[in-house]
Amino acid sequence: MEFVQRKTADSAVEHFLREAEEKGVSLVWDRYEDSLPQCGFCETGLNCRDCLQGPCISHPFRDQNKVGVCGKDKDVLGVHSFLRLVLQGAMGYLDQLSDFVRGVGAGEVSPKRREETKRILKEIRSFLEDGATDAMKRFPQNLFETWKKMDIYPDGMGRALFKVSQKLDGGTGTVEDTLLWAFKAALAGCAAQILQGRLKTAVFGEPGASEVEVNFGTLQKDTANIILYGHFSPLLKRRIAEAAKGKKVNILGVCTDPFLPPYTFPAVTNYGSQEVPLMTGAVSLVVAGDQCVNPSLMELASLYKVGVVSTEILNRGKVSDLARKIVERAQEEYHTRREKGSMDIPGIKESAVMGFSIKDLTLKKVVEALGQGKIKGIVLLAGCNNVKFTQDQEIISIARTLLRNDVFCLSEGCASVSLAKYGLLNPKQREASCGKGLLSLLSSLGKNFPAVVDLGSCENGTVSDFLISLANTGKKAIRELPVVACFPEANRAKAVVRAAWTVAMGIPTYFWPFLPVTGSRKTMDGLATFCEERFGARLHVVTQKMESTEKARMVMESLGRR
Repeated sequence: MEFVQRKTADSAVEHFLREAEEKGVSLVWDRYEDSLPQCGFCETGLNCRDCLQGPCISHPFRDQNKVGVCGKDKDVLGVHSFLRLVLQGAMGYLDQLSDFVRGVGAGEVSPKRREETKRILKEIRSFLEDGATDAMKRFPQNLFETWKKMDIYPDGMGRALFKVSQKLDGGTGTVEDTLLWAFKAALAGCAAQILQGRLKTAVFGEPGASEVEVNFGTLQKDTANIILYGHFSPLLKRRIAEAAKGKKVNILGVCTDPFLPPYTFPAVTNYGSQEVPLMTGAVSLVVAGDQCVNPSLMELASLYKVGVVSTEILNRGKVSDLARKIVERAQEEYHTRREKGSMDIPGIKESAVMGFSIKDLTLKKVVEALGQGKIKGIVLLAGCNNVKFTQDQEIISIARTLLRNDVFCLSEGCASVSLAKYGLLNPKQREASCGKGLLSLLSSLGKNFPAVVDLGSCENGTVSDFLISLANTGKKAIRELPVVACFPEANRAKAVVRAAWTVAMGIPTYFWPFLPVTGSRKTMDGLATFCEERFGARLHVVTQKMESTEKARMVMESLGRR
């Protein structure tokens, strides 16, 4: 693996890299370079620590198949590597949902739509027990029946994930059997995401497309700045916003849902540079969950004297009490910080319109634009940052190539923050990025539609809603739609599970960097040929090195085959 020559495409982040070097502050890029060369067995998925007899490894060479103590060969190790990532990602979505359900059930919020909230809570409990949920039954009947026939539709969240987890312990299943279990876990994660989004809407109301500011310029010098890091209970975020109302407290986010009606949280930065905001001297307090939060944040917080409050603690107490204490502590920290030190806030920020729902999109016009050839297809952009690439560069370059070639681009989560930092979510800048056909479609949808249309947080399931609605409007199966998914800078296990359930829906999906499965030819063939046969789509694990424009062309060629 080569060293990353340029660490970030974001000038606001680059502003602090020299200071970090001069002061000996270790950031994510430094730790990556210190880890090189990375373990080839781990990179190809040919290592195992699933029992206490190892660790064991195999060899990627065609004429060798060294087995572990229990007899796992390279194909079992490879498919288990994929299964492990999918399972971890699915558990992440279940964790978010269960935390939210517990808070709503305990009466920690007064729902906006009380009866709908009760109905969805009942549906969630039913799904956890026996898999029954209207959320997944909204998928086209042929797709739903396909999942049932293959027995990958989750028959109860707990049972499905318990069974999947035990496949890592051993057993005698084939690579194909194990892949099907992985897709069963993936669909459980998909259901959890959809149900979380619907519960959030019932409790807080429909957010709708809203203007959000992104990048370091959203930090303020004359107020306390609280940054919400990662994914944690929306009820706590809501209470913090309420406790800060009317006070000189600015609430922002990193890797978190920016919309919680009636509140909006500006995005300071995205995953790859999550440590850097602490170097500004303007952060009064960090409130951090577990998901999408680097442990290194604690070291940086200690170095720059920034308090950190963990949301995932035992005996947390009442949400309202914790929220009040967080705001009070942030105010105290702000006054101390203002007296002791200076602040360095780059004046770089961009406006973005984010959080479009299916109600905002006139899908009939999208289908007509496809039929008339105004647009060449639809690409879903997802994922966050990966230190193996220059931060934001891959997704921005791919998006710009697609837009110039009249491809309708949708995004979600951290991918949207990357795109927003460079103006691709600013409606006022869309003409500079889009081909004529795409520009015609966007103009017909409305003046507030940017070049790339954000479908909200990865917590909400709006992408699934879009695919269901598009299939219904176009009167086609999802696998017949001219839609491709692309993860240009994927990082977390939750990206892997999203990629897996997208393939299960019949959407070809491209994933970078390559997954740790390449040591197993059978696993690679399974994610390609086997998935093509079962779902009508492949999970493309691309191993060859290529420029972003080549990646974009690869995606467009896949659209042409739909």
